[in-house]
Amino acid sequence: MSNPLVLLHGYSASGQAFSTWKNALLAAGRKIEEIAVGNYVTLNNEVTVDDIATGFQHALHDKGLDKIPFDAMVHSTGMLVLRSWLTASNTQTSRQGLLKHLVALAPATFGSPLAAKGRSLLGRIFMGSKQFGPDFLASGNLVLSNLELGSAYTWDLAHKDLINTKLYGNNNDTPYVFVFDGTDDYGKLAEIFLPGDQMGSDGVVRWSAVALNTRKITLNLGQPSVQWADWSNLLDIPLIPVVGLNHGQILSEPPPELISLVLKALSVNSKNDFDNFHANDVANAHVVQQARAKLANNRWQQFVVRATDSHGNPITDYSIEIIVVEADGSQTPVPNFEADVHPYAADTSYRCFHVQLDNLPPLAGKRLIARIIASSGTELVGYQGFGSNAAAPNFGPFDLDLSDYDGTKPGKPALFYPFTTTLLEIVLNREPVPPMNIFQWLP
Repeated sequence: MSNPLVLLHGYSASGQAFSTWKNALLAAGRKIEEIAVGNYVTLNNEVTVDDIATGFQHALHDKGLDKIPFDAMVHSTGMLVLRSWLTASNTQTSRQGLLKHLVALAPATFGSPLAAKGRSLLGRIFMGSKQFGPDFLASGNLVLSNLELGSAYTWDLAHKDLINTKLYGNNNDTPYVFVFDGTDDYGKLAEIFLPGDQMGSDGVVRWSAVALNTRKITLNLGQPSVQWADWSNLLDIPLIPVVGLNHGQILSEPPPELISLVLKALSVNSKNDFDNFHANDVANAHVVQQARAKLANNRWQQFVVRATDSHGNPITDYSIEIIVVEADGSQTPVPNFEADVHPYAADTSYRCFHVQLDNLPPLAGKRLIARIIASSGTELVGYQGFGSNAAAPNFGPFDLDLSDYDGTKPGKPALFYPFTTTLLEIVLNREPVPPMNIFQWLP
């Protein structure tokens, strides 16, 4: 007997948002429990995603679902709500064994470019169109801050379920997760209002920011011989692209082949099932084959960077360049690495870089370095660290040799990995700048 299936709507979605899916799933014999997040909270500026997750728990309790296994299907912001619910620390009993299958349609796993627009009058006017999608209508400021690119909220949440603890996998000890997103955006009309924001996206969420195969690199430059933390294992939960759908259409106009894939995903109950689903069902689906062909030359990656000093305080004034060094020593910055950068408004030590990988220069046979420059805003103290092969710490710029991670070295992880989000944490020492005039001995 199949588990109850919870349909978790996006923030401020209408009750009809999942109607097409609900009818298809009921026809397939699934028992549906529909939960509209917007029915459990007041849409105001004081509500957070965590508040909505608490409302979700109350909704589960009301339906008697908070102590039995269930499956879930989420859309957009519903992904953050469910992950917040799953990782909540103030629970009387563990929730991690309750969720068995998670189907995510166009999830806002790492937020959306539109969240920052919602605070402007133009953003409110444009997002007020129901045709554009259900997610950001009348959204409050705190939810929009949670959803902003490079937010502290999505950084911390990723550490709770993807980095420090891996809550998802391909066996019965964890939920089976399947992430689908469309390859179309909202077209010319949206581009008038949101120049560039639709690039590499379904019009609302980025292809590189939906999947759960996330990695983290920690560069502690405050230690001799630059300490590289282990790269987090890449979870095998990739983006499954679906041709011809935008952020709203994947919910309202799913093609029959996508519905079939979701039903098969919900029947996965072993590692063998999971592997076969991706190797056979997904690989042979025409809507996926066409989508992969469409994205073959439109590959994107997202980097979320946080810079702190050795005391854990944010570094808010810094820059990162990726530079290609030729055999003759000449250096060429990779311009598209910094072409689309979004500093998180509430704390600019967090930044989101959106990189078009197909425009990268050839890297084979060349050195690849990252150059980091940081400023404290005062002449009295600065940020100090070791670059690659540095015998002593200095106040920068700091050059790190990334050549082993250019994607051409067997057995080495690649820095550039399409349709993923990579977390990058940079740590520098904060030190007085000589001559040290902050404290002096009295004569």
